[in-house]
Amino acid sequence: MKRILDPPSMTLYLDENLPIALTQRFLCHMRAAKLLCKRVSGIFHGQVTRLRCADQSFSFCKYSSIFAPMLREDKEKNIVKPFENELPSAYADRLGVQYSSIVSNVHKKDIGQFFTPRIIAKFMGEFAISNSESVKILDPGCGIGILSTAMTEDFILINPRIKTIELVAFENDVDILPYTELCFTYLKKWLESKDIELIYFLCKNDFILHNSQILAGKESSHEQYDIIVSNPPYFKLPKQDSRALAAKAVIYGQTNIYSIFLLLSAKLLKPGGKLIFITPRSFCSGNYFRMFREQFFNLIDISNIHLFDSRSKAFKRDKVLQETLIMAGTAKTNILPQQLNLPFDLANNKRVLISKSAGLSDLNQRSWMFYPLASLVDMASYQKTLHLPSSTEDDDVIKIFRSWNMTLHKLGWEISTGKIVDFRSKDFIVDQESQDTVPLFWLHNIRSMHYNWPDRENIKGKSKGQFYISTNESGKTLIPNKNYILLRRFSSKDDLKKLIAAPYLSDMLPQYSKLGIENHLNYIYKKEGSLSCTETLGLAALLNSELFDRYFRTFNGNINVSATELREITLPDIKIINEIGEIILNTNKKIKIDIDQIVSDHLNLNKSR
Repeated sequence: MKRILDPPSMTLYLDENLPIALTQRFLCHMRAAKLLCKRVSGIFHGQVTRLRCADQSFSFCKYSSIFAPMLREDKEKNIVKPFENELPSAYADRLGVQYSSIVSNVHKKDIGQFFTPRIIAKFMGEFAISNSESVKILDPGCGIGILSTAMTEDFILINPRIKTIELVAFENDVDILPYTELCFTYLKKWLESKDIELIYFLCKNDFILHNSQILAGKESSHEQYDIIVSNPPYFKLPKQDSRALAAKAVIYGQTNIYSIFLLLSAKLLKPGGKLIFITPRSFCSGNYFRMFREQFFNLIDISNIHLFDSRSKAFKRDKVLQETLIMAGTAKTNILPQQLNLPFDLANNKRVLISKSAGLSDLNQRSWMFYPLASLVDMASYQKTLHLPSSTEDDDVIKIFRSWNMTLHKLGWEISTGKIVDFRSKDFIVDQESQDTVPLFWLHNIRSMHYNWPDRENIKGKSKGQFYISTNESGKTLIPNKNYILLRRFSSKDDLKKLIAAPYLSDMLPQYSKLGIENHLNYIYKKEGSLSCTETLGLAALLNSELFDRYFRTFNGNINVSATELREITLPDIKIINEIGEIILNTNKKIKIDIDQIVSDHLNLNKSR
């Protein structure tokens, strides 16, 4: 990034994407419009993206009438052209590759833009089924347009009666619009050669704000669609973002923008219309998505879900590390788009086909299995968590957990998050012990079935002091020294299991009356009194077991291990927990404990599978 100062009042911020000549032409226009008060010397390479004055700050998008035509003219000279008889999706894919090569990863990350690989787009197109002569399609975050083009190619093969396709596409990244326009223009020409009319509308409006009245539950004259297909943007919205405020009636807390795209699209479908999305898996569980799940399951009958084993292969070209899924469903009948508070209807005879592949190369060899929808969503629970088994083993594990009826709450236990936030408590976090310090546990201190404290070596990033100064002010964030189970709140790609828990017994550090727990840890404790030694060891063993890890992975699709999810997990009878803890307590410390074997023996897993 280059910066050019024009003292005393202005700063121009330039990046290095556009030719020198185009930047010079733009500066001439700016001077002519008296937006630059004096000549700026030198040769500039890049796109002027920001003008900052002493008394104001404004975006260049306000002057798009000056800049956009020049940008479009210059870019279109070099945009790839379609080959003779090239499929529209192949052309769209090449356009996407070219566009990705000239924009920064920062730009794509800021707007949550990750282009759909062609093979995924073709796969998603298989779910678009209609026998009508005309069909109305919505692509609410179209990007280049590859999803719409790939789906259209498959759609006309499945439905030979089709005569007219109306496509409405939203995209508010103005830089990509020239590419999208070329993509849809070629698609229209390609369809004309097959005697099919394409009427398309490319909308620059923000999809969420454009349809905000529906989210607010107000009457609306918005049109509805036969098919909605999307790879929406993925990023968290601040609570005060205009889109989050528009959706406040249907979301809770800080949510990811993709969930608003999903819910709004569900409300825009005609009864019986098809919804086809590729999104992260994070909506399946967690308190932030609870309200979304309750609304979405009332609007859509899910028919297909495809899972990817690898977090990196679905969007390998964009180097995205994300647990994603493809979901297809049908809009329920007799639901008005503006309805917000809906009764939940989940018929027992509805089934979902769940398929799985490692990545893209084995999509055609994917495994699959049908599941009753009622077995995937526990309607007796407050959270309405969506479980996604990908094997018969997963299915068996879910049945085991469904057979239990204990929870932390029923046992009189609770789970909380560490109260010490490092940047707020930096004056109290120290490296060396003194008379007024107590132990401070961080995420890196916690291992499976044990903790390593103090640990000043296995630290990534900034220093993490292993002690905490206890004062009248800081003491409010400390907890009494009694028996706990300490759990990591986040898992990394290097962790073999998502749940990593360590038992802590008060006599391990008897010289301290209090403990410090950093905010990246959760801790389980007894609300009245203290966990017994066998309760602590037994529950820690269960949480670290392959059984719990497999179950947790059926609904948790991100790196977070939230207290809300752990409160909802069912547990075996307290007698079994104590028996497991007793065996661990009496095992010779020099012998490596086989947690999975102990858990399996006491739960009779070999017999139940």
